[in-house]
Amino acid sequence: MGTRSKKDGRLIKTPSGDLVAQQHFESRVEILPPPDELERYEAMHPGTAKIILDSYTAQVNHRMALEDAVIKGDNKRANRGQIISAVLVFVCVLIGGFLIYIDKKVEGLATIIISLGTLLTAFYSGAILRKIERVQKGKR
Repeated sequence: MGTRSKKDGRLIKTPSGDLVAQQHFESRVEILPPPDELERYEAMHPGTAKIILDSYTAQVNHRMALEDAVIKGDNKRANRGQIISAVLVFVCVLIGGFLIYIDKKVEGLATIIISLGTLLTAFYSGAILRKIERVQKGKR
C-alpha cells in the first residue's frame, strides 16, 4: 500500500531503421490500488483484495485511535494547567490580601496585580497563538 512507481525503458526501431529510446513512467500516490489492479491481484491470488481492504481499514482505525489519544491528552494537560493556574492565582490573591491586612499595601497590591496580570497574559497569548495557527492552517 502507498506510493508506487513503475518505470519501463525500451529501444524501438523506427520504420527508417533508427533506434529510438522510449521511456514510460507511471506513478501513484493513492493508498488503495485502482479497481482493475485489485481484480488482477484477486485473479492471481484469491482473497488478496480482501486482505488489502482489511489492512487499509485497520490502518485507518489505528490512525483515528492515535489522533483521539493525542486530542484527549492535550485536553487533559490543558485542564490541569487551568486548575494549577487558578490555585496559584488564588494563593497569590490570599497572600496579597494578607499583606494588605498587615499594612503592607504596596506589596499586597503588587502581588495581586502581578499574579492576575501573569494569568491574563498567559491566557491572551495562548488565544492569539491559537488564532495564528488557525489562520495558517486555513491557508493550506
